[in-house]
Amino acid sequence: MQRFTSEWALAWMEALNQSDAYRKAARKWKWPVVLRIESKVDWWLDLDRGRCKDIRQATPDELLKTDIILAASEKDWGRILSGEVAPIVAIMQGVITLERGSLLKLSRHAQAATEMLQAAISLEKAEVQPQEEMKAKPSLGAVAQISDAHQAFRTTSAGGLDQDSLPMQLFQKAKKLGVWDPMDIDFQKDRADWQRLTEDEQDILVRLLAMFQAGEEAVTLDLLPLMRVIAKEGRIEEEMYLTTFLFEEAKHVELFSRIFKEVVVRTDDLSGYHSASYRALFYEALPTAMNRLDADSSPAAQLTASATYNMVVEGTLAETGYHAFYSVLESRGIMPGVTEGIRLLQRDESRHIAYGVHLITRLIRENPELSPLFHQVMGELIPVATATISEIFSQYDPVPFGLREEDFLRFAMDQFGKRMRRIESGASGAPVQSASE
Repeated sequence: MQRFTSEWALAWMEALNQSDAYRKAARKWKWPVVLRIESKVDWWLDLDRGRCKDIRQATPDELLKTDIILAASEKDWGRILSGEVAPIVAIMQGVITLERGSLLKLSRHAQAATEMLQAAISLEKAEVQPQEEMKAKPSLGAVAQISDAHQAFRTTSAGGLDQDSLPMQLFQKAKKLGVWDPMDIDFQKDRADWQRLTEDEQDILVRLLAMFQAGEEAVTLDLLPLMRVIAKEGRIEEEMYLTTFLFEEAKHVELFSRIFKEVVVRTDDLSGYHSASYRALFYEALPTAMNRLDADSSPAAQLTASATYNMVVEGTLAETGYHAFYSVLESRGIMPGVTEGIRLLQRDESRHIAYGVHLITRLIRENPELSPLFHQVMGELIPVATATISEIFSQYDPVPFGLREEDFLRFAMDQFGKRMRRIESGASGAPVQSASE
């Protein structure tokens, strides 16, 4: 079926109205949407609480009244509708431009927007022959056959260590910049500053700290399966760097433990601060993806693990959390010990994210058929990450410190888009980024 025709629009409307996933996700969506194609054609979608009343070319009057306009080139719409790029990934990368409308509104209904475009994608998938689909789909369950016996050792062979590789550059940086001690940080002024905060100001900071504390423990617990896979593949430079990676995550756990003990002075159960989306990511998705590697060391499993750990948990959600701390503490000149700890922690994490970008880039470059899987994982997890951000702000009215949800969603999108561009550029053969991240 030819795209962007009246027949295509009618089929899309029928697919939307037959989709239980869209009906459920869009039950609170009540705004028409315009999809703009290269400023040539505007498709008007009359959407109302899980139903699509009509899809047709927009009239000038409808364009004036429409709250949301999503625009992209015909080529990029084609990539999205063919399933090559996940819809939410396209929005966060800026492949789809929000020409009109609220980023905050779109983010809060990210799943509805995803399912809306997914219905259009399903039209094209229905036309793919089963054998073609099987051929294009990466093998998720293939376990790499790696012998336990050593055949040779890199450092006593002619090649030796690749000192110019990104993992070795990161290893050198970690030796110089990663050796800091959470026990050396002075929190005396922080305690005094904490006591001067209002109850709501303390509460939102405890919420952020409780999310970081559990998150750092989770990534410390869940990193080992990836280290084992990398070691079994004989990637000595990567394994050497990963030893510093795990050491640093353990220090981060200690840092937040000290903050709770000496600044916040709380030792009670803080799991109530972990929202539904946070639990879906840290209690379920992260350990599932990482621990799968013990049974399945395939490139697909490695890609899923690194995308979950490095791109979503560290590169999107944690980076946005650091931005929140800086917005509150550094701008007000309060709690210098916590500010210094976060600065050191973020410097470590920048290396972790750089390694994740390197690993994902390598996996896709070596296995181009995995690119759709990468977009699929991102498409599933990014809405969970942005929902975690929204769930923090939903607890306060007004939000303490004058924080604005849309600012943090925009920051998360910018961070995500920056790393996606590096991966896509590197996977296509361009030089990989330096270790400076």
